[in-house]
Amino acid sequence: MNGTELMRRVRPKLKGNYTENTIRVHFSRMAADSTSVIAKVDSGHGYYLRKPATVVESPSVEPTSATPVQMPADGLNGAGIGATPEEKFRALFIKYAELENRFAMRMDHTRAERAEAGVNKWKFPDVVLLDWDVGQVADEGYRLDRNLLEVKRSLGEQPFRLTSVELKVSLSLASFRENFFQCVSNSKWAHHSLLAVAYPIDDTTLVEELRRLGTSYDVTIISYSLDPNQFQRLPSAESILGMSDEEFDDVAKLVKISTVATGRQRIGLDWEHIKDMRDRTGDFIVLFEWIAHCLKEGRPFSHADFFDITEIQRRYA
Repeated sequence: MNGTELMRRVRPKLKGNYTENTIRVHFSRMAADSTSVIAKVDSGHGYYLRKPATVVESPSVEPTSATPVQMPADGLNGAGIGATPEEKFRALFIKYAELENRFAMRMDHTRAERAEAGVNKWKFPDVVLLDWDVGQVADEGYRLDRNLLEVKRSLGEQPFRLTSVELKVSLSLASFRENFFQCVSNSKWAHHSLLAVAYPIDDTTLVEELRRLGTSYDVTIISYSLDPNQFQRLPSAESILGMSDEEFDDVAKLVKISTVATGRQRIGLDWEHIKDMRDRTGDFIVLFEWIAHCLKEGRPFSHADFFDITEIQRRYA
């Protein structure tokens, strides 16, 4: 089935006001994911329905592939992975970062290569944030200051910072240490470690323990202080990501950032650790391709825009 026909059949089932480009990007992402229900034909243009894969689990191997994702009956806005609290918070976190001119990339743990049990545990963050130290707001939008960029390059300094982000919907006294050290484990490669929590952290004992740990291990801990009832009523992750800035403003008003601990940033990246991550997941390869593209063009691109560009280049190469 060609893309136009697939678009014609899917669009009436969508509840959100998605643009044609957004839907086509979603098709491309699904087709690139071997666990999704659709795939692209090897030659020419079009899509076909994948046969369900048989998943065989081994007790000696750590599973790194999620259960195959099924297309919801009512389209992108239905029940499924995008409707889980974890994915909704990830989508909200990414959109909120964009409002602050911070560029986020979703990391997909399920794309990591299979490894022996325990090897990949607590290895990959949920999101990576890219911040430009040479960025500035101009009339035409957010841009990189080419003069500052050249100065940084001539001094051998990195013009950007990478933050490894661990997301949790909530924390409790029973699990906060495990959640915290998961963040510590998957963020040592980056300039900065961030543990972001959706719900308020009201327990004073929990706050004090987190503040002590955050200060000791240089992990910034923040709460978005989202009311659980309001959060549960939010639409799916796909719908949140598809919102315009104006539409997302109503969601952003629900956020009240509370800082529990502030961690110091590291001077440089751990390149040995990064090399290992690149060997284990293609997401880390794409991360640095994205950064390299921004540096080459002298302007910041969102990860979604970079994905669109590479898709077009691949299609018409």
